[in-house]
Amino acid sequence: ILSKDKNNYLIWEELLLMCNEMGDTTCMYRHGIEAIKYFPEQPLPYALSGIALMMQKQFAEALPLFEKGVELTDDKPELRSQFYSYLADCYYNLDSVERAFKMFDEVLKINPNDILVLNNYAYYLSVERRDLDKAEEMSYKTVKAEPNNATYLDTYAWILFEKGNYAEARIYIDNAMKSDEEKSDVVVEHCGDIYFMTGDVEGALKYW
Repeated sequence: ILSKDKNNYLIWEELLLMCNEMGDTTCMYRHGIEAIKYFPEQPLPYALSGIALMMQKQFAEALPLFEKGVELTDDKPELRSQFYSYLADCYYNLDSVERAFKMFDEVLKINPNDILVLNNYAYYLSVERRDLDKAEEMSYKTVKAEPNNATYLDTYAWILFEKGNYAEARIYIDNAMKSDEEKSDVVVEHCGDIYFMTGDVEGALKYW
């Protein structure tokens, strides 16, 4: 259809969403950039083109797409919050920590119960070892919402670890291990660190 008529935005949107559904980042980026040429006022092509780059760890290249896209979302608060979330991840991966946290705050102003953002924001705070009370509060919301989510349990356990609550951290990291069928490297490493601080050296060595 597009080979005959490139001025039908709905077809571009269907194509981009299909590329996204298939996880085809090359398709998402190539068609997204082309769609922008014909429909520069539509935010979705900026979002999906940027996501394609972000999935390939090309954060610096994705950033201007998200920055332009967010300018087009004044009347779309939900989409605007998604752009803020993408910007936050890009900024954080480009070591612009303060700007990343500012973007996360903007997301939570629009949607204070965005579980994914609450988890990511809380985890990044724990990595930076700052505002740990705030991180714990946000992370607890995610665990309460999805008590069997290994990623959220791991984040909460790690925040408790950073706060020195080792016995409680062990309870949550054990739950994360039970819920994580693939046993991701991060969860297993955290498990070793937490076990060590609870005095279980043998258990720690096994996980390390």
